[in-house]
Amino acid sequence: MKKKEIGKNSYLYFENDSAESLYEKIKNKKYKVLKVLKDDKRSRVLLISMDDKKYVLKEPKEKNSRLWQRIVSIFRGGESSREFQNCEKILEMGFKGAKPIFAWERKSWGAVVESYSLAEFIEGKTTGVKDINPVLKLLKEIHGKGYLHGDSHLGNFMISEGAIYLIDCKLKRNAMGRFGEAYEIKYLENSCHDGRKLYEGNDLYYWSAVKMDEYFHWWRRVKNKIRGR
Repeated sequence: MKKKEIGKNSYLYFENDSAESLYEKIKNKKYKVLKVLKDDKRSRVLLISMDDKKYVLKEPKEKNSRLWQRIVSIFRGGESSREFQNCEKILEMGFKGAKPIFAWERKSWGAVVESYSLAEFIEGKTTGVKDINPVLKLLKEIHGKGYLHGDSHLGNFMISEGAIYLIDCKLKRNAMGRFGEAYEIKYLENSCHDGRKLYEGNDLYYWSAVKMDEYFHWWRRVKNKIRGR
């Protein structure tokens, strides 16, 4: 990944030099919004077109603005540059994913206060229960390489031309061993919403994953009750 300062406290992360011209078009809003994929307090994700090609423009609004996230970005970098690196890692490890184009960040006193990233758009659809077997196979391949998906529900896998792609995947080293693998499979089970069991066996790792999942659901209910939801 290359890094270039393109203005005062403004940085561009990229691999291909052509990314600079695309950045200039984004900066000057010379693109067409085809669809708003997401727009809430956490992030804004747009499907856009430039030069007859489709891209996904993503702005992590919450992490750009929250004080704690800004402080953390001083030490580990901003959300957009880390997502760029993660997309590169997915491809380098032999998995299918969106090709990253660039990430841009503006810093103040070393903290990222504004950022967004651009990636190629994958024509396809998110996976469903009928695709569970190839999704589970891919998840096990990730585990087999010593990594975790990071957010292993069905909505974070995409199928395009018969192949499964990773989207919103936070590939990270598995420091939790077989428990980490069991928990991700349990999380995938939950996203099927039909009570199915995908984990092979009933060992201590799966039992612990089930109990952890139950605790998280309980804690979420408690927080919602406190907040009056």
